[in-house]
Amino acid sequence: MFVMSQRKSVASRPSRRQFLATSLFSGLAVGQCTLGQPVLAADRPIRLKTANNRDLFRVRMEMDVKGNVHLAKDPMIPDSPKQVLPITAKMVLDYEERYLRPSGASADSEVIAAERHYYEATGNSRLNRTDQNTKLRSAVGSVIARREELPESIYSQADYLTAAEVELLRTPVSSVAIDRLVPERALRSGESAEVDAEVLASVLNLSNVVASDVQMELVSIDGAQAKLQMRGKLDGSVAGVPTELRVLGKLTLDRQTNTVSWAAIAIHETREIGKAEPGFDVTATIRMIRKPVARAQKLARTPAKVDFNSEPPTERMLMSVNCDHAGVSALMDRRWRIMKDAPGESVLRMIENDDSIAQLNLRTLPRLGEGEQWTLEAFEQDVKRTLGERFTDIIQSQEGVTDGGLRMLRVVAAGAVQGVPIQWIMMHFSDDDQRRVVATLTMDGESAARLGGSDIQLAASLQLTRPAGNVAGDAAGRDGAPEKQGVLKEKLSNNATSQLESTASVRSPSDGINR
Repeated sequence: MFVMSQRKSVASRPSRRQFLATSLFSGLAVGQCTLGQPVLAADRPIRLKTANNRDLFRVRMEMDVKGNVHLAKDPMIPDSPKQVLPITAKMVLDYEERYLRPSGASADSEVIAAERHYYEATGNSRLNRTDQNTKLRSAVGSVIARREELPESIYSQADYLTAAEVELLRTPVSSVAIDRLVPERALRSGESAEVDAEVLASVLNLSNVVASDVQMELVSIDGAQAKLQMRGKLDGSVAGVPTELRVLGKLTLDRQTNTVSWAAIAIHETREIGKAEPGFDVTATIRMIRKPVARAQKLARTPAKVDFNSEPPTERMLMSVNCDHAGVSALMDRRWRIMKDAPGESVLRMIENDDSIAQLNLRTLPRLGEGEQWTLEAFEQDVKRTLGERFTDIIQSQEGVTDGGLRMLRVVAAGAVQGVPIQWIMMHFSDDDQRRVVATLTMDGESAARLGGSDIQLAASLQLTRPAGNVAGDAAGRDGAPEKQGVLKEKLSNNATSQLESTASVRSPSDGINR
């Protein structure tokens, strides 16, 4: 699913190491000493054990993020100048977690699915001067997490998650995989073992790790617990975007339950700017408390059923997207990213493995007069005028009523830009209050097949959310003159400017940063 990216490791910088050490050890590792337990002989190798028969846990995770987000000033323009914005964020996740295994799976096999019920899931962030607060709705308090491919896929069987909720629940450290950090071979106190790259990818929720020098050291051990320390750097990628991480952390292995009961991890990440995601230079500090429990309190008594022979259900992997300025909401494929949400227009891009598949422009149009409607023929003619010399042919045109009760005009046009075949899907939506929105999907000829029915899904679920009296421009065009019926003012443009402070999103390991 994800493209592996080979990169050279970045040399260690003393200032970064000092910063990480300060942030981790000055406040995160308080209260982890054990009194009255005999210390085992330091010269005798000891093999640590983790339990494979425990599948139910209560987990609390708190995260703090601080650093800078790197944005293209205009994501619509290649090689746009960059801007750097400061960011801080805090997240709290408190949940019950049950592991789900395929039929016949051994206890030693990696856990690739879990169901969770959240007692609390909140995130507060500030990007430059813009505050964003996210709280998981109670209606989607129980979710399924699939981990066959990473980052893990999270969905609710009760309702659709919003884009902000998806980001909130995608954690920078996996409670499912945390036990895998415990070295499998026997160690003496003060001795270290290399952490496998596959384990790091699973624990840190990365698509892949291509280079790593991360080591896990056994600091001390007694009859009750073992203390371990992790440090090092790694190169990997998330959804095709290269990333560099430096990690420094402490773990406590409870030797009575044979599980990691406590962890404090500082992660400094430098991520390049992707086609749909900002880059960043941030430090995330994660504190986790984890305890096995005998019986579920909020999860159903019977474990959720998961078809491990199939990918996560497509119908549950849709997300609820709200473009406030365009006055539109819809259920959309999670490959879509909001690039711009400004008065009068919203721009989204479909991105897969940092490869741009299509662009969607949503633009509000002035209201028509009472009883007036556009005809399909007028819309076709306006599409031709809008595309101009780029237009070559109309592939398909139709009109109808959407599942949401909106009148829809739809035209699929073919053409070329600088010799490259392009396809446009243009849809005009209107309601009985004369509110109107035009959706324009633009893609090259080869990418059209990769839409996966996103245009049909958009049309079926699209709703106009802005009250009729608030439609921009009302009955006048942008220049104040009345708009002529049948003439579409929509222009296909790739150089629209935008303020991105309210729409930037950042992925693991700084998922405390939300829209």
